[in-house]
Amino acid sequence: MRRLSSIRYIIFALAVVLVLLSSFSWFTGMYGRNPSISINLPSQSIVTSIIITYTNDNEEPAEEIIHYTFGQEDADIKLIAPDLLSIGKTLFGAVAPINMAHGLECLLIWYMDDEVILEETIITGDDLPRISRDFEVSRDMITSVHLRAVLQHIAEDGDIHELTDEKTVILENNSKTYWMELEAERVAELVTSSYKGNRTLEWALENDYDDFDKEVFVNIVKGYESETEFLLWVNRTYQRTNVFKRADDGTWELIETFIIATGGPSTATRRGVSKIPSRTTAGWNFGDFKVEPVVRFYPGTRYAFHSRPLFPRSGEVKDERIGFPVSAGCVRMYCDDIWYIYHNIPDGTTVVIH
Repeated sequence: MRRLSSIRYIIFALAVVLVLLSSFSWFTGMYGRNPSISINLPSQSIVTSIIITYTNDNEEPAEEIIHYTFGQEDADIKLIAPDLLSIGKTLFGAVAPINMAHGLECLLIWYMDDEVILEETIITGDDLPRISRDFEVSRDMITSVHLRAVLQHIAEDGDIHELTDEKTVILENNSKTYWMELEAERVAELVTSSYKGNRTLEWALENDYDDFDKEVFVNIVKGYESETEFLLWVNRTYQRTNVFKRADDGTWELIETFIIATGGPSTATRRGVSKIPSRTTAGWNFGDFKVEPVVRFYPGTRYAFHSRPLFPRSGEVKDERIGFPVSAGCVRMYCDDIWYIYHNIPDGTTVVIH
């Protein structure tokens, strides 16, 4: 485009020079100041011819030339669909041609999330085919779809030219609380507090509650509260510590789940609801082993989250058992996991042992 602009400036300057010279010739002829000077200028038609020829030989075609293949320079299409599709409604989509000549054979292609859902040859001027789609309403349904309409025309030179428009449609759904309330009775019967496994880590890795069921349990079945933005649920059945964070709508959202080991058969971790009163990086040293760091729960007791037993000097793991009830009553965790609790979960956070 810069090259084209420069050429136009040159042509304009050439025209100005020719006009000035022509004016000078007229002036000298009128007043006869120097009759010995004779200037023969090309006629206006010749000048015009030179300018047109030079322009045609050097101009680059404008980018908008593609639109001429649809009959008009400003031809276009408009995809028509709702911004928000209400629950249970059918999605309809249409294409409106703009400033387009009639009688052109084109190919209309509809895409939904990059998948072709309609492809049909049409003649401009006729009614263009619409699309429709129904969506099953469920808690796991998609939240939006992206629509794209493409109109293709094959020019006389064989080139394929396109007009396109696109739009994202938001799909309305019931609130998360609505879906959780529907499942509350089932989850209340599902969740237990007694260990169900075979005392192996492998069993723990393969068995757990569904993430959604966990959220139903703490939000709807129990309705737990916390002084902080976090909530911890220690589930003895599947040997998990579940970490929840308060979402924008006020509900508890599961953000982490850790494999643990609760108290053994004779030293079971006590059920109940408490909170975190304190923590220490120094941990506890028992002479032949240590645990660190320590994040306590049940104020006034020795119950705590901590690492598996470590050798006092090397810090290497001394007792690797985890994934089934084996501790003296505390909640054993992998080192990385207890450090996560230590650094991210503040004092005052509710701890549920169930």
